[in-house]
Amino acid sequence: MSNLFVLKEQLQAFYAKYSKEVDKIVHFLLAFIVFYLVNSKIGYMEAAANPLVTLVLALICAFLPGTITVFAAAVLILMHIYALSMGVMLVTAALFAVMFIFYFRFTPDKSMIVLLMMVAYFFKIPFAVPISFALLGTPVCIVPVFFGTLVYSMIDYLEMSATAVTGAKGMAGEMSLFASQILQNKVMWIYIASFVVAVLVVYTLRTSDFDQSWKIGVAAGAVSDIIVIVAGSIVFGAQIDYVVLIFGNIISVLLALILEFFIFSVDYSKAEKFQYEDDEYYYYVKAIPKVSVAVPEKRVKRISRRKNDTKKHETKKKENSEENKKEYSTAASDKKPEKSYIPGMTEEMLLAKQLQEEMDLEKLLKDELDDQDQSK
Repeated sequence: MSNLFVLKEQLQAFYAKYSKEVDKIVHFLLAFIVFYLVNSKIGYMEAAANPLVTLVLALICAFLPGTITVFAAAVLILMHIYALSMGVMLVTAALFAVMFIFYFRFTPDKSMIVLLMMVAYFFKIPFAVPISFALLGTPVCIVPVFFGTLVYSMIDYLEMSATAVTGAKGMAGEMSLFASQILQNKVMWIYIASFVVAVLVVYTLRTSDFDQSWKIGVAAGAVSDIIVIVAGSIVFGAQIDYVVLIFGNIISVLLALILEFFIFSVDYSKAEKFQYEDDEYYYYVKAIPKVSVAVPEKRVKRISRRKNDTKKHETKKKENSEENKKEYSTAASDKKPEKSYIPGMTEEMLLAKQLQEEMDLEKLLKDELDDQDQSK
């Protein structure tokens, strides 16, 4: 388990260092997947469905705000629908206008949720987006979740029933048929209702103060999502694949738990509760420490040398030893021979030295006496 926390710390450090580059790459991949999804499902205009156009458009959107990416996706959808039917395009443009009015009013900073909802529907895990943003944000995320579901429902309907729409009599007939089919789509409204209930359940439990609130909120949100969808399909007679629903919710729960591991890793066993007051209020505080580990530093230990490096090292060592020998022999030849003494004559030398000192001392005394006599 400690290895996972080390990996978490390393990934967080990497993102903190290269956050701008990572955000651009993620933005590019998300835009490319959305544009590819639109072109693969309703690619009625061949020029706009060109893969090169998709790549260039996604690359441009990667360096622009998320709102521009949503607007570019809306324009791309309108271009394809225009190639199919003018009446359908007018209805779609009206729905997009309403979407952008509410979108800019309530959630201008959550543009990516609309795109993520389309991608999540493409991978059959639509519940992953509302549950994730219920953990990270507030129930306001319901607004972009609703519009993301609406846009995908329009694309899915046009993919399956484009012939029926274009077979209607006149532009007015196409407009009324398309609008009625979209606004009376029972499956779409059942999914939207389930997302609203799930977001409220997850957010309420996640913000509670009991232990494991995030995990319990995720599980309760998934259960409530399945219950609402199953109940809605039974009451309104909508056809829903229950196997895809269950497996999609399981995968969404796993993704939400991974998100919780990176965002909200805490140690409930070390939780502490504090109580204090001031003149107006009583305060009850619960402090839960985060789980963090020190990332081990890398130490490089050189065990062996390469063959070429070993040969060079040995050659250099030999050259140094030869130079040291030459210097030693030169110094030995230049050095003056020192006077040697015979060990057995040490005592005699000391006696001779002592006698010499006494004689010198006597001479000095005699000289001083002579000087004193002369001065008298």
